[in-house]
Amino acid sequence: VALPVRTVGQNRKAVIFFFSYLRYLHILMIFWSFVAGVVTFYCSLGPDSLLPNILFTIKYKPKQLELPELFPHGHSCAVCGKVKCKRHRPALLLENYQPWLDLKVPSKVDASLSEVLELVLENFIYPWYRNITDDESSVDELRGTLRFFASVLVRRIHKVDVPTVVTKKMLKAAMKHTEVIAKARQKVKNAEFLQQAALEEYGPELHVALRSRRDELHYLRKLTELLFPYILPPKSTECRSLTLLIREILPGSVFLPSMDFLADPDTVNHLLLIFIDDSPPEKATEPTSSLVPFLQKFAEARNKKPSVLKLELKEIRDQQDLLFRFMNFLKQEGAVHVLQFCLTVEEFNDRILRPELSDTEKMALHEEVQKIYKTYCLDESIDKIRFDPFIVEEIQRSKIIKSVPGKLIKEKGQHLEPFIMNFINSCESPKPKPSRPELTILSPTSENNKKLFNDLFKNNANRSENTERRQNQNYFMEMMTVEGVYDYLMFVGRVVFRIPDWLHHLLMGGRILFKNTLELYTDYYLHYKLEQLFQEHRLVSLITLLRDAVFCENTEPRSLQDKQKRAKQTFEEMMRYIPDLIGKCIGEEAKYEGIRLLFDGMQQPVLNKQLTYVLLDIGIQELFPELSKVCAKTKSCR
Repeated sequence: VALPVRTVGQNRKAVIFFFSYLRYLHILMIFWSFVAGVVTFYCSLGPDSLLPNILFTIKYKPKQLELPELFPHGHSCAVCGKVKCKRHRPALLLENYQPWLDLKVPSKVDASLSEVLELVLENFIYPWYRNITDDESSVDELRGTLRFFASVLVRRIHKVDVPTVVTKKMLKAAMKHTEVIAKARQKVKNAEFLQQAALEEYGPELHVALRSRRDELHYLRKLTELLFPYILPPKSTECRSLTLLIREILPGSVFLPSMDFLADPDTVNHLLLIFIDDSPPEKATEPTSSLVPFLQKFAEARNKKPSVLKLELKEIRDQQDLLFRFMNFLKQEGAVHVLQFCLTVEEFNDRILRPELSDTEKMALHEEVQKIYKTYCLDESIDKIRFDPFIVEEIQRSKIIKSVPGKLIKEKGQHLEPFIMNFINSCESPKPKPSRPELTILSPTSENNKKLFNDLFKNNANRSENTERRQNQNYFMEMMTVEGVYDYLMFVGRVVFRIPDWLHHLLMGGRILFKNTLELYTDYYLHYKLEQLFQEHRLVSLITLLRDAVFCENTEPRSLQDKQKRAKQTFEEMMRYIPDLIGKCIGEEAKYEGIRLLFDGMQQPVLNKQLTYVLLDIGIQELFPELSKVCAKTKSCR
């Protein structure tokens, strides 16, 4: 078969075509590589695929204070701290009786907090107590109880990773609150009716405390009662007069006004202005004050008269019957070695305080000090007692002869005093159980109604307990799962600012790249803001604001003009807080409407109260995780 013979011109064209193909080959390779990459990523990555943090310089680690565990874990080893210790014998941790051990705060903060607690006593205890007696012993016991309560709160707060709780739980609850407001805004045109529409939108999911003001007070009382086993000294819950007094004072006179203060739109505007303020933080005008033991000065006894009900250690030691009973009580508490130490120190003091000691007697006392140290100070000793480090250091340096006797006297009293008081309480005959429900001190007088109801919150949602409400569909929880700050921002953009579809899809793609980075940065930023907030001068300012809101009823309230001025400033700052680039992407009108929706939602006092109680419940569950088990058994909590 004869093949066609290519001419020279045809060969030349083929060569030119081949080199032209090679010239554009790299462009084709780039195109097909891009297509292959898109297909590969589309097949291998899904909505849940996330890249790790790309800001390697930011590494947030929760800062937690290492403090010994408190009850209700109960009996544990005083040597190693384990609940189930096989090496040492069980003993009761001293922190269970004195949770303020190792807690020190700046003296100015301590003074401000002490002032608030003194106002609690001055306003709610002394007015009727001084009409009965001038004996301060009962008030001194209440001072110790308040110090115990505050110390437990401080210890538990130090163990909570606040930024993580805010981003993982509290902001999620705020998103649901925002969704309800957004749905309610679609049904009403005027912001005046937004609150009522939102309350109806909540339906049966409205917090139980928001039904009425009396339901709110009742909820705070029940919450206080649930916390009694964790915020009161051991066995104090058996004293019905103390628990009744605290249940009536704290919820109605402290907690309720505090919740009103936090939910006040003027307060919300003030806190929001502080948060979005990007100016450098206000610097302290005075140097940081020295650290002092937490509320030690506040808890000092004011009563100078000896109480006939109080037993001194000397009286117990001199009466064999009392000593026998006291030792049996300490055996139950796992603290017999504390009594042994106190008796040893008493005997040592009697010997060391004698005048004209010989060298032989001094050597014998020195050996006795060494024995005391080995028995009660060494970590490996089964009878170890936790002392102030300064005392142990003085004993190592053999300064016991000159300086330690007085300190030991104080130390032994500090360690044994709680056991003596509990011993006295345990010897009392049990109170008869009431045959009818306890009396709730809330008489329907005009004065009490004046304190319970006010013009701002009126009667909250004004719902009766038996009111039936339709169950609203919660699209937020059913249609999408939001987790983390990036998802929250996308949710706010979609629900509040009505961002266009193209921007939503773009953000969904960016979620894979930047979600983890934004989460870590947010935790870091919140931690930075909290450190600024808890600086000494700022903390003193916050305590002062709370004090004025709760106790200074006779002071002139902020005028309506001042509140309106702050509200206007808040709205303007919110508008400026959104970058101009975002405004161009979503449109200036959508930006204005979205900010207006958020702002109007925060100007509704009852809606603010709803969110405040939801956040309070989250905070209480984080501080007291034991309540979840209690509520599961009793089914008394929401």
